[in-house]
Amino acid sequence: MSTKSIAFAWPGLPDYAARCLRKVCDDHDGNFDVIATRPSVPIEGMEVSLGKPVHWLDVESKAVSWRELGLDPPDILFLGGHSERFFRLLAAETRHAGGKLVLLSDNNLNSGKFLETINRFRHNLWLRHQFSGVMVPGAAGQQYAQAMGYNADTIVQSLYGADPSVFFGGAPLKSRSEEFIFVGQFVTRKNVLGLADAFLRLTNDHPGWKLRLCGAGPLKSEIPDHPNIIVEDFLQPLQLAEQLRCARCLVLPSFKEHWGVVVHEAALSGCALALSSTVGAAADIADTTNAVIFAPDSGSGMEVALRKIATWEDEQWRHAEQTSRDRARMFGPQPFAAAVNGLIERLTICRT
Repeated sequence: MSTKSIAFAWPGLPDYAARCLRKVCDDHDGNFDVIATRPSVPIEGMEVSLGKPVHWLDVESKAVSWRELGLDPPDILFLGGHSERFFRLLAAETRHAGGKLVLLSDNNLNSGKFLETINRFRHNLWLRHQFSGVMVPGAAGQQYAQAMGYNADTIVQSLYGADPSVFFGGAPLKSRSEEFIFVGQFVTRKNVLGLADAFLRLTNDHPGWKLRLCGAGPLKSEIPDHPNIIVEDFLQPLQLAEQLRCARCLVLPSFKEHWGVVVHEAALSGCALALSSTVGAAADIADTTNAVIFAPDSGSGMEVALRKIATWEDEQWRHAEQTSRDRARMFGPQPFAAAVNGLIERLTICRT
């Protein structure tokens, strides 16, 4: 059986996803549609990145059908946002028409043993039988999907990934300004205030280092006012790429982070990494030559990590940059499309 049509349902569609989906669209010889809600932070040129119009849904939508979208149910629906009722309705209609569902999941096991057990029970009881496959970001997502009861041969990685035509280049790390950079929401989960506190302690004996915070959120007014801390609004992808090309190290201190696409963006840009142990992407992109991992609930542990990186010698910066760039090649539009195409081929051969 050849696949005549596929569709992706993606909540808060980000620019990197649009770029990954474009590669799938370019490779696919059947109908291809994207149904999405808009991201919370407006991104310019989203449909230019995708190369085709998006079927946008309003987050307040109560009900929707394929007919209302002007589409037929696809042979395979790649489903994100299962918590949204209108996406679940499209999924149910797809299954009723004989189509298959692939779950897009970015969860990892950082929720703890109790919640993991509850989630596994609920998923096995109500959801797992609906899906013929699962697409996850990387190794942490693979572990989670297997814990939820999916067979390894129905799981593919590379769900997330930045575009190397946007995030690339930059001067050698050892010649860049001494700058840590954080990119994300200024909310409790991202631990941005803990980062600011740890950085200020670092400046006592490393006064040349700066911390650039790029984002927005309710905690912005609580960020300490200090000449070495630079606060900026969310940046468009091309603007962010320019900033990452100038920074030495990305810091992501989140209390919980399913994967963290910004880690891949930074790695493509050659940056070193300082990551909390909850960051899913650490399992794929970080190792001892390009990253320092710390516990997010330990301010002293974060400070030690920043101090360690601030004292690296030139050779360590060279190794860090090379490792980040090498690891980054595993993700992006090309690996994403290859994973999707491989799963499509498997599902059209093996009926479930």
